[in-house]
Amino acid sequence: MIAAELNGKIPSELQNFEDLLTSSVIGLFQYLSSHSYFQSVLESSVNLNGHQLTFDSPVKECSFVFWPKLENSEPDVLLRLKTESDSEILICIEAKYWSNKSSIEDQSIDLQDRTNSQRDQLAREIEDIHKVNCLRYLNINKSKLNSIILIYLTNHTYLPREEILESILHVNGVHFQKGQLYWLTWREIHHSISKIKNFLTLQDLKLLNDLKKLLEKKGLQSFNGFQHHVEEVSGINITYNTASNSYSWNRQNDVEKLNWYYGGKQNG
Repeated sequence: MIAAELNGKIPSELQNFEDLLTSSVIGLFQYLSSHSYFQSVLESSVNLNGHQLTFDSPVKECSFVFWPKLENSEPDVLLRLKTESDSEILICIEAKYWSNKSSIEDQSIDLQDRTNSQRDQLAREIEDIHKVNCLRYLNINKSKLNSIILIYLTNHTYLPREEILESILHVNGVHFQKGQLYWLTWREIHHSISKIKNFLTLQDLKLLNDLKKLLEKKGLQSFNGFQHHVEEVSGINITYNTASNSYSWNRQNDVEKLNWYYGGKQNG
C-alpha cells in the first residue's frame, strides 16, 4: 500500500483517509526485524504531566490488532506488549488525521441513557480496554498486566490538552489516571525514525525509508532546519545620512488640541 501511495496510485478521495494512514504507518512496524524501532516511536508519546512513555525493559513481543470491535468502541489499534522483564502492557491507539473525536459527551442526557454516539469516544475506549472481555480477547494474563495505556495519535502541532482532559473527565466505572493517556503526533513518528542510524537488516532500512517518504509526501515531518547550502557573503557597510542631527517638538507648529475622557470626566 505504501508503494501505491508513493507513486500516486491512490484515488484522491482516499488520500486523507485516516484508516489508510494508520494501516500504512502503524502496520509497517509489525514487519520489521525488531520491536526496538516501534518502541522508540511509542516512547515519544507524552502525557499531560509532561512525562514520556517508558518501558521497564526492551519489548520482546508485540501483537497488533487493527480495528477490534469492543463492547462500546472500535479503536484503531490494540497492542499487547511483553517486555524482557516479563511484564505485559496493553496499549490502545486512537489515530486521527484531519478529523476530531467521532463523538463527545452529551451531558444534557442522563449518563445511563446516553448512546455510544452521545459518549466521548476516548472515554468509551478507555472503559472498554479495562474490561475482562478485552483482556481475554488479547490473551493477556491479568496478574502480569503492568499497565493499560491509551495513545491519542493526531495531526496537532501542539498537545491537545483540553480534548484529553475532557475525555478523562468522562471516564466512568474504571480507575484511570490522566498520566495513562498519552499524546503522539504523526510528525514525531517521522522524527523518531529519522534519528535511527543503525539498521539491523537491509529490509528494515528500505521499509523505514519508504515510511519516511510517505510521511514527507503527506507533510507529516518535523522541521529540521534549512537544508540548502547558504554561502557566506562579505560584510556590507551601510551609511545613512540625514539633513538634521537633532529633532525638536517645537517644529510641530500646528497641533490640534485633543479632548479626552477618563472615568466620565472631560480632560484637556
